[in-house]
Amino acid sequence: MGDAERRRRLLAIGAHEFVCRIAKDAEGITGLELVSQWLCSMLTLDDEWDTGRLSRDPSRVLTIAATLLAVINSADSHPEESDIYVASVRDVFRRARDWAPAVAVKRWADSQLESFMGAATITAFRAEGRAMSLSEYLTIGPLDRGSRSCIEIIEVCERTAVPQSQLDSPRVHALTEAAKFLVLVSADVYSYKREDSHGALESNIVDTLQRHLGCEREQALLETAALHDRTMCLFLRLADRTSRRSGPELRRYIQQLSNLVSGNLEWGFTSARYTERTPGVIPTAERAERPADGRLTPPPYPEIAWWWEQLW
Repeated sequence: MGDAERRRRLLAIGAHEFVCRIAKDAEGITGLELVSQWLCSMLTLDDEWDTGRLSRDPSRVLTIAATLLAVINSADSHPEESDIYVASVRDVFRRARDWAPAVAVKRWADSQLESFMGAATITAFRAEGRAMSLSEYLTIGPLDRGSRSCIEIIEVCERTAVPQSQLDSPRVHALTEAAKFLVLVSADVYSYKREDSHGALESNIVDTLQRHLGCEREQALLETAALHDRTMCLFLRLADRTSRRSGPELRRYIQQLSNLVSGNLEWGFTSARYTERTPGVIPTAERAERPADGRLTPPPYPEIAWWWEQLW
């Protein structure tokens, strides 16, 4: 792929639109610009790890990830490294430290370890030719999709940093995990056809549920929508109850989670990353008037069922 084609694809993805949708209260454009640059780099690298030259080479993925982490945590690390991704994250995190609160940047940097670990794990599954169980998916999937990083970039753009003591409460923790899961599931649905065409469904919930339930693909998609909407109903109810008892910093954080969930959904309807695909048996996602499953009782999956316990 030439530079011109790579540039066209990156612009079509609309990373800047995603960042603006989720960081609605950003201070100026500095944070939006640096985070958009980071997102373009990571989405391109993600494609190489998912469907490109590194998709079945976990040792190489880990080596690249270790180098990136070193540079993320110290801009002076690996000064002779000329890799384009290394250069990008070096520039982004150097600028971020000049822009955002130190705590927010540290959380963002730490979140990269989760993302890279998830990507390397998926690559290892693919190299072994082994599909993920549902339990494994519910544990590893949010790491691979970089859901935590999406939360941290909002704080960087908006120059906020909610105290850790407030994030550690069980109710806020459940709310955060539910938001990450909603981002994960919607991304899986949007990207299903692309990943299916590349034989890279190891970390997609539709394929995982299909195998877990022993059903047809169309039914698995319906089950995915139901689980997404059930979690959405939990998220909305839990966000409302938590906000009523919170101070301004935590209320701001809860609003940031809400903006992430809604912004990610809207971006998926417009980004060429998801919309440029050949029509198949999986229909394009559509807006619904009501949830496919609005129950406020936990699903039969212990890895996430504890979130619903925080309602009471």
